[in-house]
Amino acid sequence: MAESVVYSEVKYKKESNADTGRAGPQIKESPEDDVVYAAVVHKADHTNQPNPPTLPTPADSSPKGSKGIRRHSLLLLAVVVLCILILGTVISLSLYSGCKPGKCNDGWEAHGRQCYFFSTKKKSLNWTQSQEECVHKKSHLAIINDKKEQKLLMMIIRQKMQGPEDKFWIGLNDRQMEGKWLWVDNTPLNTSQKFWLNNEPDNWKWVNNTEYPDGEDCVRMGENNFIANSAAGWVDTACEREFKFICETKACL
Repeated sequence: MAESVVYSEVKYKKESNADTGRAGPQIKESPEDDVVYAAVVHKADHTNQPNPPTLPTPADSSPKGSKGIRRHSLLLLAVVVLCILILGTVISLSLYSGCKPGKCNDGWEAHGRQCYFFSTKKKSLNWTQSQEECVHKKSHLAIINDKKEQKLLMMIIRQKMQGPEDKFWIGLNDRQMEGKWLWVDNTPLNTSQKFWLNNEPDNWKWVNNTEYPDGEDCVRMGENNFIANSAAGWVDTACEREFKFICETKACL
C-alpha cells in the first residue's frame, strides 16, 4: 500500500503599524507581503511493520475451561484423601506392630496381647455397674473368644475366690431378647464356643428367696463345683445381683 501524503497551507498577514499602535512611516502593503507556509505530512505505511507483541490472554472462562478446572480439582482432592488413608494405615500398623505382650497398666494382668483386671473391691457391683466401671477403665467386661481363654480365666479366678459368693461378671447377656446371647460389643455368642455349667442357662426368677421378674439375663463365672480341667463355668444370673467382675482390653492401648 502506498504512503498517504497530506498537504496543508497556512497564510499569515503582516501586521500594520496601526495595529501596533506605534507611530511611524506608513508602508503600503501589497498582496505580495502575505507569508504563506506550507507543510507536507507523510502518513507512514504500517503494513510491512512487525506485528505488535501479543498480550497473554485471560484464563478460559468458557464452560469447557471450567469443566477442566473442576476435573483437576476433583483429581487433586482424590489424591489428598488417598494420601490421608495411606498415612492412617501406616500409623495403625506401626502402632500394632510395636505393641509388645505383657505391657499393661498397674493392677492389670497380662496374658498374650490381652490385659485383664479382676475386681478386688469388698463391695461388689451389679452387671450394669460393672460394665460402667470397666468403661471408666477404658476397657469392657471380658469377652471370651475360645476355649483356651475360658480355661485361662477359670484358672485365675479359682485362685482369687475366697468364698462361695465370690463370683465374677463377664460381658455376656440376653437382655435385648431372651435366649439371644450377645457380648458387650453386640457380637453374638458363637454356638461352638459355649461354656455353660451343667444345666445352664436356666433363667430362674427366684434366687435365694428373692424374685427377679426379668429372670436371669447376665452371665458370671465362679462356682465351687467347677469340673476339673473343664471349660464349663458360665452361669446365667439376675443382672441386679452384685458380684465382682473381670475387665478386658488389649495391651498397649
